[in-house]
Amino acid sequence: MSTIVTLQEKALPEDCLVFKHSTTCPVSASAAEEVRGLRTDLPIMWINVREQRDLSNWVAATYGVVHESPQLILIRGGKPVQVWSHYDVKAANVPS
Repeated sequence: MSTIVTLQEKALPEDCLVFKHSTTCPVSASAAEEVRGLRTDLPIMWINVREQRDLSNWVAATYGVVHESPQLILIRGGKPVQVWSHYDVKAANVPS
């Protein structure tokens, strides 16, 4: 079972998934359902990009990942190792 946490501060676990979600985008709504259905032991750090722009920008700058939405970023050892965006945000694409 996955644990989804709304990111509230500029800090991430060394190993986690970061989901950037737009609350006004239908593609992002579909991706959000995929993320909610993930079977992973990693915590999923959720960012609503419109409401949490500063956190979204911080993730992009800190991890060197160009912002897209929806976007799912796999962080291992404090570094981004895989990024999925738009229609590629699918539970089947994410390693468990």
